[in-house]
Amino acid sequence: MMPVAYLVMAAALFASTQAHGPWGVAFAPRDASAPRPAIVYLHGMWASPEDSCATFEPGATAFGFLVCPRGNAPMEGGRMWSGGWADAARQVHAALDAAQSMAPGKLDASGGGTLIGYSNGAWFAVQGALAEPHRWTGLVLLSMKVDLEVAKLRAAGVERVLLGAGDKDMARAAMEATARATDAAGLPARFVSLGSGGHAFPDDMSERMRAAIAWVRGQTSPPE
Repeated sequence: MMPVAYLVMAAALFASTQAHGPWGVAFAPRDASAPRPAIVYLHGMWASPEDSCATFEPGATAFGFLVCPRGNAPMEGGRMWSGGWADAARQVHAALDAAQSMAPGKLDASGGGTLIGYSNGAWFAVQGALAEPHRWTGLVLLSMKVDLEVAKLRAAGVERVLLGAGDKDMARAAMEATARATDAAGLPARFVSLGSGGHAFPDDMSERMRAAIAWVRGQTSPPE
């Protein structure tokens, strides 16, 4: 029989791998032996962190804390992002604080974070990178036509931008064009397909997200 102290310690460790609250959902990194960056996901309209974060949690937590704030405005049973970054930031920072409490001292907030935005959340991810210079070096923008000002993003410390959409998503053509223009203007960018579907995640989203995060973080291959 295992000692009671060991069981209590193991239970506490297991419980600390995921947090949930009005602020959203967060998952601890697979390896928290050293400080890890934040991988922040901003969901789209009519949605919630619970809708999608668990879908790609295995891929994202290979890099750091997966932090999924809840949209700041209600929308027909779900949530969305509204206003500007100052409005959204309250939810984002509350979620980051909650993630920090899961493993005190292990969330590296000094920089090198990744912002992921899906649909409505993609616009806010861009605004977050501009508003918090050098905190977010990588952007993953999904299923949303966005206008990118390369000079401003580079000045804010953004190093790479990945755009992605399903083959039948109405935003695909515009996003491909934006990726080409951004890359040509000197900010490394690429477009990736999210599969043959439309405005939705494919079944293999965890693996796709793992590869996307690795690329915007400048890693030659995703961690296993």
